[in-house]
Amino acid sequence: MRLKLLRRGTHIATLIFIVLVPVLNKKGITILTGTLYSFAAGPVWITDPLSAFQVIISALTADRILLLSVAVPIVFALVFGRVFCGWICPQNTISEIFDALAARIMPKRLLNPSPSPKIRYMILGLLLILTPLLGFPVANLISAPGIISVQAANYIYAGSVGMELGLLGIIVFSELFLVRRLWCNYICPQGAFLGLFRIGKTMKVLYKEDEQHVCGQCFECAKACQFGLNPMGGGIYPLCHNCGDCITACERMKAGGKPLSFKF
Repeated sequence: MRLKLLRRGTHIATLIFIVLVPVLNKKGITILTGTLYSFAAGPVWITDPLSAFQVIISALTADRILLLSVAVPIVFALVFGRVFCGWICPQNTISEIFDALAARIMPKRLLNPSPSPKIRYMILGLLLILTPLLGFPVANLISAPGIISVQAANYIYAGSVGMELGLLGIIVFSELFLVRRLWCNYICPQGAFLGLFRIGKTMKVLYKEDEQHVCGQCFECAKACQFGLNPMGGGIYPLCHNCGDCITACERMKAGGKPLSFKF
């Protein structure tokens, strides 16, 4: 339960950050600037790796500042996996809220495809091919977390939002009635790109059963996964974003055993 409370805390902190930055900037306080595409904390810049990569393949060059700005998120992904998706991304927060609502009004969606990263990587590949051809970061047009942060800033600065916000409505409607967690499971280019940064020591959900870690085969862990993954069966990466809901849901934890845990 503490793991879930901690994750909810990061969700709230991210939403506060998205609103707080433009509010401070509007008052002339610029210690924090930017959006989830790229933001600065004082002299330190942090850039979304996919946005930076699109700039590089469009211009066929990269300056030192841009490369340094992606170091933190890339190292973070190499160590902890796609925790940005499960712990920080505002679109994931919105999708989780509406998934809980859907459990009451639409427990079974119209379509129920098997989870697969192939479609997501095909979409990512197409966007990266189009980027140098069209000369601008095409994937940013459908970057849900970037759109949310930019439109929040637009509303605070100008009192209006753009049509890009309609993408969020399409995502919510589709996930409520068509396919559960459609965006994160099958489309999101940011999540797909971050999924590339995995090594043998990257943090993962590990299923271990022995005398101290006896699984009761309750399948509560699989039921808790919004992506339809079964951590007991393995093969959950790169779709799993290390949210930890399966670990929290494991009934054996209540009895002192921990067949599921985060391991590096």
